[in-house]
Amino acid sequence: MFLQTFRSWHIVGRLGGCNSMNMQLSQSTFEKRPNYDAIQGANVTPSTFYNIGDFEIQDNLARVWVDIGTTEPLLLDTLINALTQISSDYVGIKQLVFGGSEFENWKENLTSEYAGYSVHKI
Repeated sequence: MFLQTFRSWHIVGRLGGCNSMNMQLSQSTFEKRPNYDAIQGANVTPSTFYNIGDFEIQDNLARVWVDIGTTEPLLLDTLINALTQISSDYVGIKQLVFGGSEFENWKENLTSEYAGYSVHKI
């Protein structure tokens, strides 16, 4: 489930779906039928996901490297919302950490599936 969540998040982000500069419908009232201005949408500054690495798992830890460029806050909120729901409905996530390359329990030299390590392409 985690791998599919990160894949979906990456696709939506790559397509510019988390651009907080273009929030036409969420910022409008619904007193009448919603109206989306495609020209306005096309003229906002693009905000896209740049790159994502492999999804790595060691025992009960997981990590993934991402390059989200200018750090679009809506992109991170979208991921956190999805992971919060997964944590609530399926498995309890103890901690979510952003940034940095070191995590106290992560073993950089562990590369064997027999030792509890696996890597998955996003």
